[in-house]
Amino acid sequence: MSTIFMHPRRWGLATTLVAASLGLAACGGSSSSEPEANPPQPVETTQRSGYITLPNGNKMRYSLVLPSATGRFPVLVVYDGYAAGSVASQAPAWVKEGYAVMGINVPGTGCSSGDNQVFDETTGAAGAFAVEWAAEQSWSTGRIGMLGSSYSGYNQLWVAAHRPKGLLAITPSKNVTDPYRDVGYPGGIPNVGFPNMWWDVFPIFWKQAAAIAEKDDKECAATAARNIANLERPDLDLRKWLENAYADGVYVDRSANRFTYKINVPTLGNQSWQDEQIGPRAGYYEDTIAPDKMWLLSSNGDHNTNTRSQEVDQSLKRFLAHFVKGEDNGFEKEPRVRLLQEMQTTDEILANGLAKLQSRTMTDLGPMPVKVKPMRLWMQAQGGLADTRPVDALSSTGYQYPVDSPTVNVPPPLLGGAPSDEGWQATSAAAQNGALVFTTARLPEDLSFYGEGSADIWLSATAANTDLQVTVSEVRPDGQEMFVQRGWLRASKRALDAGRSSELRPYQTFLKNDESMLQPGVPVLARVEINKFAHVFRKDSSIRVTIDTPSKTGYWVFGNDKTASVNTVWHDSSRPSSIVLGYLPYKHEPSLPSCEKTLRQPCRTSEHPVPAGVGPRPPV
Repeated sequence: MSTIFMHPRRWGLATTLVAASLGLAACGGSSSSEPEANPPQPVETTQRSGYITLPNGNKMRYSLVLPSATGRFPVLVVYDGYAAGSVASQAPAWVKEGYAVMGINVPGTGCSSGDNQVFDETTGAAGAFAVEWAAEQSWSTGRIGMLGSSYSGYNQLWVAAHRPKGLLAITPSKNVTDPYRDVGYPGGIPNVGFPNMWWDVFPIFWKQAAAIAEKDDKECAATAARNIANLERPDLDLRKWLENAYADGVYVDRSANRFTYKINVPTLGNQSWQDEQIGPRAGYYEDTIAPDKMWLLSSNGDHNTNTRSQEVDQSLKRFLAHFVKGEDNGFEKEPRVRLLQEMQTTDEILANGLAKLQSRTMTDLGPMPVKVKPMRLWMQAQGGLADTRPVDALSSTGYQYPVDSPTVNVPPPLLGGAPSDEGWQATSAAAQNGALVFTTARLPEDLSFYGEGSADIWLSATAANTDLQVTVSEVRPDGQEMFVQRGWLRASKRALDAGRSSELRPYQTFLKNDESMLQPGVPVLARVEINKFAHVFRKDSSIRVTIDTPSKTGYWVFGNDKTASVNTVWHDSSRPSSIVLGYLPYKHEPSLPSCEKTLRQPCRTSEHPVPAGVGPRPPV
């Protein structure tokens, strides 16, 4: 059935968070139509569809699936810009759990009218309006939760910051909250890959949304066609605002982490360290939410671990059952931070046709913020990496820039095409002089790390600008080198916000007025943010740091500065380049993880020798 509803209250909240235009959102979205982990057997349901009319006259299309034709139910809302308003794709799994599931398309997407603001405060206001509307319907108990990852994950944060009546819990997964730093310009370098690729998928989804709605909604197709045409409008085209090279204006307006401190409902987040679409950074929104409201599930892996991991699925079910249904299942006593270590593919195929994922160990890391001990390793002459500062009065090593550096975790294109090499390329012969490699001696005991890090590099160059890529890896006793994490920085954008930077987390301003070109041959300190990760370097392994030209990583393609340069890294007593990581001892499997099965942590044959001697021990 298709009906139109009016609801005059709520729209005033659009001004309570300060005007914030557009939001690239999980510039990283995969669709809300992704298959669920272990979808249940079909159950009899009642389906409805219609429109919610906003005070400005725009109408948001919704799709609704109820467990039965009569009764009141707790409601789970999926709010995205794909096709949620035409099909509530996550309904089969959650209706069986006793929820009504409501999919809603944000204004200007799919069959919803209005301007597509690509995630911003007004999108949050519209979603909050819809949440309050749902809470008042005859089929609703008035208890509302939100579901979804990526696009719909980011929207949850915008909506919850408005504190709509009836919203009791959110489950944002695989998010972006700082579109400049998280995805658009990692380290200040333009990401010319994923954001453009992502923008191109919307016509496909919106045509599908119109086709699904065609039988009972004749206006949907015309609205979807208008929305597709608007994708090219300069004021709406995401690709246009990505041309802004600095973290100001439109990016500030679209950063949800300015408002996430307002969220006052229980929040269960989920992140993957090697997420090939939106990365793991997420604007560190979890740091802004009150610790007594925040739970976090983290693991290695890709953008879709939540569709393949029963561990994640069960946590979601228990969380929502407690806070939305009101079940006394004890979830409020669950550890706040859980680490699903060394998530691996298994031979078991789930009902959705995907290979099941299973962590080797689940570890509880206690309350937030997780307290780690900074552990610093200094780069040495002859490619060493040690826990002692260099003592040479003058020491440096140079490499050629730019080169075609090895790619890692490159999947097939979003819109289909030839499969890509998802592993980790070896360094070609032509690129051997285009990288510096620093390696510890063999570790005398296991070293485990959690969270972000910083590569603090004293750099000089023959060019006025250059781009840096820093890769952290484990050189194992079996001769394999396992990928761990990467970070990037454009040298001219190295200026730090001192008030927001810490030993483990450099925070660049990325403002035009702070840009500073290099003077040829003059060393400067450039701090490269290493993205969040968790990894155990086993006894007899080594920690390796590689510095080279930014290369394709997942769907990320970097618009590197093309100026040829000899880049020099200094490692002497007055300019001691180093890397600092967050040491945290935690329970883990003693044996090495499988190179073949560990998700998004591929191995390659180690091409460089391991220094003699004894490697670093845990910090005191």
